[in-house]
Amino acid sequence: MKLKFKEKFFYGLGDLSANIMFAAISFYLLYFFVNVGGLKAELASAVFLIAKFWDAITDYLMGRISDKTKSKWGKRRVYMLFGAIPYGLAFLLLWLAPFGENAQAGKMIYYTLAYMLFNTTWTVVYIPYNAITANMTDDYDERTSLNGIRIALANVGIILGAALFALFADGQESLFYSLLGSSKKAYLLSAAVFAVLSIAIMLLCAGNIKERVDDSQINDKGFFATLKEFFKLREFRNIMACYLLSMVGFDIIMAVFMFFINDSLGFGGGATSMAFVAIPLICAIASSFVWVKLSQKFNKHKVYTIACVYMAFVLIFAIFVPAKTVWSTVLLCLFAGFGMSAIQILPYASVPDVVEIDEYVNGTRREGAYYGITQFMYKVANGVSIAIVSAVLGIFGYVESVDGTAIQQPDSALFAVRVVLGLLPGLIFLISIIFSHKANISRERFDKIKAELAERRAQEKNANASQTLDNKLEENNSIESDYENSFNENQSTEEEIPVQ
Repeated sequence: MKLKFKEKFFYGLGDLSANIMFAAISFYLLYFFVNVGGLKAELASAVFLIAKFWDAITDYLMGRISDKTKSKWGKRRVYMLFGAIPYGLAFLLLWLAPFGENAQAGKMIYYTLAYMLFNTTWTVVYIPYNAITANMTDDYDERTSLNGIRIALANVGIILGAALFALFADGQESLFYSLLGSSKKAYLLSAAVFAVLSIAIMLLCAGNIKERVDDSQINDKGFFATLKEFFKLREFRNIMACYLLSMVGFDIIMAVFMFFINDSLGFGGGATSMAFVAIPLICAIASSFVWVKLSQKFNKHKVYTIACVYMAFVLIFAIFVPAKTVWSTVLLCLFAGFGMSAIQILPYASVPDVVEIDEYVNGTRREGAYYGITQFMYKVANGVSIAIVSAVLGIFGYVESVDGTAIQQPDSALFAVRVVLGLLPGLIFLISIIFSHKANISRERFDKIKAELAERRAQEKNANASQTLDNKLEENNSIESDYENSFNENQSTEEEIPVQ
């Protein structure tokens, strides 16, 4: 089922909207908690862990809810339309800095509750957004193209959410700090701008896409029964492992990048940080079409393997880049950006294919439950990984600050940031290659599965039509029989009436 470029573009706007907020959170929230909110790094790790576990639970529930939804706006779009404003407002609450410098317990409770609220509203919008991919088209290459455009626009969102956030709020050189004289106020104003922008773009996306692929079947099985059936699928196990590892590696890069630029390399914040955040993201956008074309010509897992090996090699140089040397930092950002788009596009392009395999094996379509479980697993992995990174920074002596006050960090913490960025994501990407090869679903096999599913649906439709016709004939026969019985009863009654 081919899609027009216009609809693909509008669909991609949804991830642009989501990634404006996602990037701000991924690049800055941990940094904000520790260096502006004044929360200890060890406590910040607990905030991420608790909020992400809650987020994981709500993901599956939202998937099931969207599967069962029926409305004139569709079963997925309706949540994108009516959930956009709440998720924008909840984003704003994350960037408040309440309580005094020593009120660590109060800060931890507030940030935990605020993050849980945001994750809930995010889930209401983003799980249906993810699930609608399988409803828009069932074409193997169209899904790759759709996700290629989506990832390109997602990276635009990441640039807006990361690079502009740095320009607006990060450090005393930032635009809003120079106007307001406070990092707390600068971060909050930036969040308000981004919230409004994210709401408007999500509404634009939801208003211009369509749900086409039939998913009228209802999954009436519970969480554990559904999860058990999914894990019986070899493709699900391996695609999920590959997807989760690729996403966790990317999340770690985003979580420590500002610590790397501002502290380990000593560039501070403002326009300089914005440039170093923007360079790899712009490069990722520019190179995304290359990876899409390569995956259309060759198998996805082969192209992904090349990208993972490349990224693992490039990231090692983060350990050795000299502090405050612009040219070497620019080169690192450029080379890393080229590989980033492949790490994002290729695993995610294979995720929707499991929906058809599940229907082929288990006889039912359940996009919402599938994407709910997918996000459930990802959120748990994300929460654990970011909590570990935050805890590592605390263990190696990273010192928190209030309202962005510059603090000289110990050498042990600065080196720990370099090692985490230079080694951990690359190692995770290399491990994901194993599952990428095992998960490989060839274009030929997928098309064969899709053709058989179409034949099954046609047979089921014919059988339902035949059953409906039989029911109508039986109903007509029943009416005729009732009429004859009534006529005979009337005749019998007439014979019993005596003649006057």
